[in-house]
Amino acid sequence: MPFDALVAPARQKSLREILADQGINPVSLESLAAHKQAQVERYAPSFWYRHQALLPTALLGSVAGMAASGGLAQQIGHGSPWPSILTLSWMCVIAMLIGAGVFRVRAGSHWEERWVPVGWLEDLGVPERIAEVARTAYRETPGGALIMGELIQEEVVLDPYLLLERDGEMVCLGIWEDDTVVACAS
Repeated sequence: MPFDALVAPARQKSLREILADQGINPVSLESLAAHKQAQVERYAPSFWYRHQALLPTALLGSVAGMAASGGLAQQIGHGSPWPSILTLSWMCVIAMLIGAGVFRVRAGSHWEERWVPVGWLEDLGVPERIAEVARTAYRETPGGALIMGELIQEEVVLDPYLLLERDGEMVCLGIWEDDTVVACAS
């Protein structure tokens, strides 16, 4: 029919096309995936967290070693102060290891994502460069939603990023750590 083109719905622009019209070049999703993997490896669980069953064995083994060294030293030198000195030395070594965090049990990290309102960006600690790009992109993207991803380790947020999502299509607007911008859409 000759008039079909007049009533056909206009093709909706993709998220990347909308951002390109605004001069915004998002961070590649490959860069984000590589960054996420590197951060999970960087904040991996400690040896003692992965092998929690060994921790009591190691601590009990150190006490047994302390008792054995004290008993052995007592047998070697009757009436000598060496058994006490060796036992005290062993206890100091164990205390230093515990104090230095050798037996620290640190859980692994994981990524969590959540939707955030555009008005909360400053309150959430999003750096101004990334927040400015996010406000512009959000304003120009009808039906879009901002998603903040956070690397969580024992309830502490380590390394957030910000995505813009619309109809299943996502682009990364920025990655930061503390006050340092790792990557920002330009």
